[in-house]
Amino acid sequence: MSCDGLITVLLGGKELMDDAEAILRDFFGSTYRYARAVVDYGVGSVALAMIDKASVGAAVYYNIGVGSVRLCVIYYIAVVEGCRGLGIGKVLMSTIEEVCADSNAYIATTWFGNEPADRLYRSLGYVGYTWDELRRLIGRRAVDRLLKATCGYDDDIAYVKPVVDGEDVISILKHVVESGGDDVDRLWRETCLNVWLRIRGFSR
Repeated sequence: MSCDGLITVLLGGKELMDDAEAILRDFFGSTYRYARAVVDYGVGSVALAMIDKASVGAAVYYNIGVGSVRLCVIYYIAVVEGCRGLGIGKVLMSTIEEVCADSNAYIATTWFGNEPADRLYRSLGYVGYTWDELRRLIGRRAVDRLLKATCGYDDDIAYVKPVVDGEDVISILKHVVESGGDDVDRLWRETCLNVWLRIRGFSR
């Protein structure tokens, strides 16, 4: 596979997931099933990076109302091994951010030691907080809502960024506990809890 050439990004849903799944599964292992679940549920969208008709990167993302905040969750993102470090991840992220421009904040979660993700997010202006740091800044209830919204229980760090430059993302996140359009509990149950049970061999 050649990684040279113009990067184009296809946006879609279930029709792109088979190609995206191969990339995500290679990087994330069995946990790629969480990404598949949000797409199959009809909430998640797929961004697929292409070079000369070859799939070289993939991301799954979704918009969700949490309290009075509209979050754009960058759920899973990966680039094929031979094409990493060439800016494909940045192209995917920039495309998703443009699509999610009607949100209030972007959020992505990952584990300690995921250096490629850390470099990618920080290069785009995201700030990383551990869940404990966020509990001190926005409160335990707010973090509980974010954990459900992102299914970030196995991750250590949340990378956040306001959609509008200059806004205080921490102040925005404090509003996730307010009343408003809130689809979090159903999303968590169908695409996080149920997948977790299936991966561990429980029927649900």
